Amino acid sequence: MTNNPSDDHNPGVMIQDKQQPSRLAQSERLARMRLARSVNVGPVTFRKLMDRFGTARNAIDALPDIIARTGGKRRIALASRDDTIAEIDRGRACGAKPIIWGDPEYPAMLAAIEDAPAYFYALGRIELLNQPTIGIVGARNASANGCSFARRLSMALCEAGYGVASGMARGIDGAVHDACLSVTATGNGGTIAVLGGGVDVIYPREHDKLYRNLCENGCVISEMPPGLTPQARHFPRRNRIISGLSHGVVVVEAGRNSGSLITARFAGEQGRDVFAVPGSPTDPRAAGPNSLIRDGAILCDSVDVILDALQVSQRNNHLGEGIHHFDVNSRTATANRAADDFSDIAKSIDRDAQINRPENSPETIDNQEQNGSDTGHVAIDDETDRILELLSVSPLMIDQLIRASKLPADVISTMLIELELAGRVERHPGNRVSRIAE
Repeated sequence: MTNNPSDDHNPGVMIQDKQQPSRLAQSERLARMRLARSVNVGPVTFRKLMDRFGTARNAIDALPDIIARTGGKRRIALASRDDTIAEIDRGRACGAKPIIWGDPEYPAMLAAIEDAPAYFYALGRIELLNQPTIGIVGARNASANGCSFARRLSMALCEAGYGVASGMARGIDGAVHDACLSVTATGNGGTIAVLGGGVDVIYPREHDKLYRNLCENGCVISEMPPGLTPQARHFPRRNRIISGLSHGVVVVEAGRNSGSLITARFAGEQGRDVFAVPGSPTDPRAAGPNSLIRDGAILCDSVDVILDALQVSQRNNHLGEGIHHFDVNSRTATANRAADDFSDIAKSIDRDAQINRPENSPETIDNQEQNGSDTGHVAIDDETDRILELLSVSPLMIDQLIRASKLPADVISTMLIELELAGRVERHPGNRVSRIAE
């Protein structure tokens, strides 16, 4: 691997956003943050509201009408202005900047995924967010050889001018960040750490020194509010951001139930390349990458495999076009009220209500005068128990599970991810899943 890559591997042409977006008005920035933190408004619902109404302020004005026209089955609790400002102040106290969907700094690759975060906090070198990036993830209990190979890949990618994203976990993630930072000191590449908790919360604690180095010489981001302690259910959401930032994801050592396989799955769903480093069939840490290769992932035994695949990605410049091109002021955008049909938004709100539990009691916009109090919230724990009851140690088609549970496919997908992370279920070829015997 040379330090002066040819034009074929020039990362500078990976994303060319032809129209630089203007800076969002402060009132619109605050409105987007309030809308994104509202109960039952997840990333997909946020995007649908923005597509329909043009600006967050227009969308907020329309919320009572949306609830009324959809029968008031789901409550939307709008985050208060004071709570949102308090969150911004907590971010400011730790030096973090909110990067909002529509800001010039918002990564074009991340904005291209369906469930891109409405905003996230960033510390460190924010310019790295729009650098062509590869995600590298792997086992926490990684072998010395696995960490060594991950370090070599990371350093070679940085020397070629690419950034590397990972999750700051033990094992492979830590080795990746550390290797990139050693190269960054020479002025090449860079690394982005995507956290499961608040951007100011160091986890694991043993990475305190690494975290501080990342804040100074790399970039640390999180869509969670500052100060939030990470929980298991936060990490699948984190993983979709690692893959969303990246043109491809490399898995180096991962067990069958590893969260790294979830990152790889997200990458495939997002249309990104998936690479896997093969290993001995007798090593449980090789089970994940080997299964990915059987399912069609690119076998990765050197950095050249990645760079060759990226030549194809260089021609996919459409990924960065048209992402930020909407009104950035306040109420001047023209809303798309096609027949005032909010059924797609209602379905999205319904999915968010089943997936997410409110963590506070913000200002409510719920048409209570006409429909009474909200009775539509479904407790995710109860539904998870239902899913486990429907599963056995014999693999079941996920489509059959959806039909038997009578739950939306998106809800089932989220539950299975959480159960997979918890070691309760196992994926099988052919889109099948089984319960792990206790």
